[in-house]
Amino acid sequence: MNQKYKARIQKRLRTKIIIAVIGGLAVIGTYIIKLLNTTADLASIDAYITGFFFGIEGVCIMNIIQLRKLLKDENALEEMVIYEEDERNQSIKLKGYNSTINLMIWLLSFGSIISSFFNQVIFFTLASVLVVLLVASSLFRWLYTRN
Repeated sequence: MNQKYKARIQKRLRTKIIIAVIGGLAVIGTYIIKLLNTTADLASIDAYITGFFFGIEGVCIMNIIQLRKLLKDENALEEMVIYEEDERNQSIKLKGYNSTINLMIWLLSFGSIISSFFNQVIFFTLASVLVVLLVASSLFRWLYTRN
């Protein structure tokens, strides 16, 4: 049981490391583009770099540290197995995710209706995100209820 869960944690760790490396390469690539292109809007590139780095990279690094600590401590690993596989916790997560998806659908719908009066680009952006969210949530709902 613990070995199976340990393998799952190691897979999560590898995934987080890959995401962190890709994010770091994106930041480096953005700096290179900034240095090579003198006509680029430097303020927006700096904002992009800062947001991307501190958002994605910071979370990935914190998760990597947490997962490495978890792999070293058997007691913490056992507690995490119990926490993640507890049916009550899984039920709470599912209800929270379902409520969040429904809220996002309503907010995107309302935002796209309001934005259609002001800016077509924002409307089409919100509408396309709404369509992708509806298709993905419907597909997953269909897959999980089918079994």
